[in-house]
Amino acid sequence: MFRHSIRSKLIVFLVFATALPILLSALIAYNLTKENVKRSAIEDNASLLYQGQINIVNYLDTVNKLSLQIYDESVYGDTVIDIILSGSDELDSGLDRNDVMGALRRSYYSLDGIYQVFLHIDKSSNSYLYFAGKPYGPTRQEQLPEYRRWNVQAFAGLTHRAGTYRLRPENEERTTDVFTFNRIVYDIPRNQKAGLLAIDVRIDFLRSLTQRLAAEGEQVYIVDGEGRLIVGPPDRLGEKPDLNGLDEVLKARNDSGYTAQKDGSDSFLFYEKVRSPLADWTLIKSVDTDTLYRRERQILLLNAAVGALSLIVVVVATAFISLKFTQPIRKLIRGMQQVESGGLPLELETNRTDEFGVLSRRFEGMVRRLNDSILKQYRLEIMNKTNQLRALEAQVNPHFLNNALQSIATQALRKGDKEVYGLITSLGRMMHYNMHVGDAFVPLSRELEYVQDYLGLQKHRFQGNFRFSLEIEPEAKTVQVPRMILQPLAENYFKHADEAPEKEGVLRIRAFVRCVDREKRGRYGNEDGMPGEQTASGHPARNEAQTDNVQRFPRRELIIIVADNGPGIEQTKRQELQDMLDRPLVFGQNTESPQIGLRSVGDRLRLYFGDAAAVFLSQALEGGLQVTLRIPLFGDEDFRT
Repeated sequence: MFRHSIRSKLIVFLVFATALPILLSALIAYNLTKENVKRSAIEDNASLLYQGQINIVNYLDTVNKLSLQIYDESVYGDTVIDIILSGSDELDSGLDRNDVMGALRRSYYSLDGIYQVFLHIDKSSNSYLYFAGKPYGPTRQEQLPEYRRWNVQAFAGLTHRAGTYRLRPENEERTTDVFTFNRIVYDIPRNQKAGLLAIDVRIDFLRSLTQRLAAEGEQVYIVDGEGRLIVGPPDRLGEKPDLNGLDEVLKARNDSGYTAQKDGSDSFLFYEKVRSPLADWTLIKSVDTDTLYRRERQILLLNAAVGALSLIVVVVATAFISLKFTQPIRKLIRGMQQVESGGLPLELETNRTDEFGVLSRRFEGMVRRLNDSILKQYRLEIMNKTNQLRALEAQVNPHFLNNALQSIATQALRKGDKEVYGLITSLGRMMHYNMHVGDAFVPLSRELEYVQDYLGLQKHRFQGNFRFSLEIEPEAKTVQVPRMILQPLAENYFKHADEAPEKEGVLRIRAFVRCVDREKRGRYGNEDGMPGEQTASGHPARNEAQTDNVQRFPRRELIIIVADNGPGIEQTKRQELQDMLDRPLVFGQNTESPQIGLRSVGDRLRLYFGDAAAVFLSQALEGGLQVTLRIPLFGDEDFRT
């Protein structure tokens, strides 16, 4: 019903027509915004990393210039390089040693972030250290790190935990992370290595720089050419971090750019290579998509909330409009259903001025005219039916025949012929019963008396080769039934009986009252609408499955069964007769049928009791035909008045 309803189609169409543009616009806006954010993020991060790279290069250049002071630092006319090249600090004179330590002290205080300054002189094998405002050394050290194999004059090394250079106590707690700027001191004319200057620089400056480059949820790293951390998580310094796409960044030929990674959480790696001969570093920023599109997702959620609210408003407005638009149509449909059930439409809106009002007024006028025409035709058909019933009942009706039969019976009795007297008396009672045509209903007992007289005459006709039985419950005898409903059923047997039958003829008539549940099934109580098999007591056999899942209405009904042991009727012919009995009552039709008696009984029962009454045919237990009448009982006294 929902798929075929105009209201449902209208609601679906309006919701679809309004919701689809909203959803499409939100989706398109989100995708465009997402692309704009991506492009803006690439540009912004490239600019930030470039500025960070410039700051790193400037800082390294400053440290580099600081390391070059050993070549031009004057100490009473001599430079530190002269002391290094001559090894004069080896002599028994503390003046040169003090000059060297003074140069280290000035380097220590000349730049923020210097942790300690170390100098080793090859000529004298002396090492000097200035740390935390205190000088250490000189100390003679023959063995130094493998700086003699280095091929560069100056470079920044890996980040590591600050050491003592074997000049401070080894048991001191080491908690500071530094990177060491190494400068090899050369005897330039001879191009020989003369010593090593090492400046340990705290990475606080680099760490603060990376923090300024990162927003919430972002990570910035500084790695060397092999991917080892210069600045990053403290527990992974000097190691290669577990960062997807790092190898791709290290192999990139461009000095800057980005890569997109597809893994458990999608992310972007923006990178900027440090353009300095002092350090082979790369500045890397990792941004996951959740962080990148956080603001846009918030905007999308806000738009989704507004869209959902708009959609709710649209759905409510659509439903309201569709209801108002289709309500007159539904009322018109209900009016048509009332007309189908035989009533007049009472809910039509004939006061409307639009097309629905015009349609309602035209429909109501048409129904009233049709109803007037039906009432006139119905009255004519009722009168015609009444005349037909009276003609049927008056087929054997003359009064003079009854009087003549009484005279003949009296003469037979005078002559001592009691059998003839009994037969004529039975025929007279039948004639007398027929003459009371004004009684539409009689007790079942009177109808049975009439049938007994009729069957008595037939028993004399077959000379004792016929018998009949009546099994009538006492309660059924008082039920009011239409006149002349049993005789036509009994007469059917004799129409097809032979004058000299080979076996004894048997006719049984049973009647009883039973309480039943009115089920929403076929007309005869079962699912297919056809009569079922009969039990030995004459009650219709009932399938237990038929009692499940049906709606019941308590009711009493009179059951009359007329069964014989005659030749019966073939199943095909019996089905044709049953179809004729099941056809709706149409006045003036089937009056010329060979089965006019059976048809007349069914029509009258349906005329008096409606569709609740039933006549159906089946095969009797005796092998012949069985006719069952089902008559509903009305009123508190269970009989029709």
